Amino acid sequence: MNLTGQWQFFEQFDAGFDMGHAVFKQSGTLISGTLIYTEYIYEEASFLIEVEIEGEVLDDRLMFVGKSYEILDSPFEIEYCLDERIAELLDPDRIEGHSVDDQDLEGRFILRRLESSLS
Repeated sequence: MNLTGQWQFFEQFDAGFDMGHAVFKQSGTLISGTLIYTEYIYEEASFLIEVEIEGEVLDDRLMFVGKSYEILDSPFEIEYCLDERIAELLDPDRIEGHSVDDQDLEGRFILRRLESSLS
C-alpha cells in the first residue's frame, strides 16, 4: 500500500481536537511529509500549525514522528510538543492510530485519503 498523496486529518485528545490535512510521500518503507492543521483547545483560542514528519511503514503499521514545526497563525505565544504516532494500515484510504507527545498527552487520530496516488 502506497501512502503518497493528500489526506484529511482529524485528532481528538483530552483538551481538544485538531482538524486539517496531510501530504505524504512514500519511498520504499520510508515516509515523509507535512501535517497542516488547526488545533482547537477547549475554552482557549485555536492556532494553525505546520509539522514536518518522517517515519516508516512496517507491514501493516505506520510509525512517524514530528521533526519540526512552524506556527502559521496564533493569537498567543506557543511552545509546541511534537508527537510520536503509530497507526494500523487496514484500509488503503484510511489510517487510524494514536499519538503521544513529550508531555505524555495522548490522542487518537484518523487520516482519510483525499486523492489516490498515480503510481
